[in-house]
Amino acid sequence: MARFSSKNLPKTTPKHYKLSEHFSKRDFVCRCGKCDSAIKISLGLLGGLEFLRSKSRARVQIVKGYQCPESAENSGKIKRNYHTMGVAADVTLEKKTLEETFLIAETIPEFLGLGLDLKHGHVHMDTRKDKARSLWVVTHAGENIPLSDENRATYLPPQLVEPVENSSEAASSAA
Repeated sequence: MARFSSKNLPKTTPKHYKLSEHFSKRDFVCRCGKCDSAIKISLGLLGGLEFLRSKSRARVQIVKGYQCPESAENSGKIKRNYHTMGVAADVTLEKKTLEETFLIAETIPEFLGLGLDLKHGHVHMDTRKDKARSLWVVTHAGENIPLSDENRATYLPPQLVEPVENSSEAASSAA
């Protein structure tokens, strides 16, 4: 895991220091306004987000990236969570619904934690080290519900669940 810190960067490095082709430091900094804006960010998470952008052909908006432990604790969250570990981001995709965003992210193997957060209007993605994938929905009422085959159609409309046709397959079948 890379650790990017304003203390480690040259004095002339701006907040928009590039971490990857489409993401910069400012996309991931803690939004508490009290910490020194040092961030930890997993290169696996960055790679997954770049893949999400490429696969969706849409701009990825980072709603929340790194969160300092003090900010997490003050907001009532666990002091050591996936955001404080630098392996999580809450995102939206430009011109895509939350459900579409979730389904595209679900095809990316790096994302082992995926949460469709209807209450706050984003999709949580993380690259936790667990072997099994964890999927959940946060309802409009704030209830956290594990996503299963039995309740999947309740939160993900069936017309969206059908696989998206691969453009190379479409080209070969049209020939």
